[in-house]
Amino acid sequence: MTIARHVKNASLALIALSSFGILQGAYATGTPSTTVINNTATVDYSVGGVSQAQLSASANFTVDARVDFTVTEVGGAANPTYPGVNNVIATFRVSNTGNSTQGYALTVVNQLTATPQGLSGNDDDLNVNNLRVFVDDGNGVYDGPDTAVNIGSLAMDTNRLVFVLADIPAGLATARYANVLLTARATVINTTTLVTESAGNTAGVDTVIADAARDNSESALDTYDVGVTLTLTKTVALISDPLNGTTAPKAIPGAVMEYTITVTNASTTQAATPATVTDNIPTGTTFVPGSIVVNTTTDTTDSQFQNGPPARVVANAGPVPVRVGTTNGTSTVRFRVTIN
Repeated sequence: MTIARHVKNASLALIALSSFGILQGAYATGTPSTTVINNTATVDYSVGGVSQAQLSASANFTVDARVDFTVTEVGGAANPTYPGVNNVIATFRVSNTGNSTQGYALTVVNQLTATPQGLSGNDDDLNVNNLRVFVDDGNGVYDGPDTAVNIGSLAMDTNRLVFVLADIPAGLATARYANVLLTARATVINTTTLVTESAGNTAGVDTVIADAARDNSESALDTYDVGVTLTLTKTVALISDPLNGTTAPKAIPGAVMEYTITVTNASTTQAATPATVTDNIPTGTTFVPGSIVVNTTTDTTDSQFQNGPPARVVANAGPVPVRVGTTNGTSTVRFRVTIN
């Protein structure tokens, strides 16, 4: 009777301990797939005061594969660019948040839905050309070695930068916005074979698709902000008057006023040419001969003044140079008038 009671209690203990071990393994966050979770229970007992050989029993299972990943845009802002510029880079990050090493097939398209707002806060109204995908070689910047178009192998809890290159159409007259969509799909390592979810629960390693929509497809949007390359500003300065000369002059009849028109180029790659500045001589004033200056060159023959009507300055301010570092390229046109 004593022996039977010991055996019965040992069996209950074994069941309880085995069950506890299985539950603990099931909740092991981040445990890699293919890991074998093993649990062994032991029973020590005596019969008639004599210690007996320890009993033990084990139960184990293999952790299944949770396929989970994200695609995010890097930088949080639109990519500024200009018409006619090629190889403009948008940067994304693919992160493996699952519990096994995974490959990823990558595709990029112009945003095809109606007019969703991109990172610029403006609706998409332009398709860019020659979209291409390159996977970072590990140095964090786009360069020559970045040639892969898919991620062959990405370990769990790691990520990889992905660069999308695009060519911007030329000949745009106003600011435009182009959204591009990068999509990743999990694949078998170093292949283009898409991962699929296991149909049932087997003793081996099953696969569970666990991304946001459980459809093995994650995407992120980035925006090309295609600005108009040139901007124009105009200022006027009082030079002199017939009573005070250049000492604290006033804008009275006979005073000389100088207009300055500045053409600014913010592009780092595209000089603007030709850039023709046209400015009518204001009513109530008269053009001062010999006063046209383009950048540092004086138009001594007034070849860029037209009597009209209307009388006007038509000056060639191009080419307007490209931006260097933080300094925009500029060209200026200056001319003077007298107040009638």
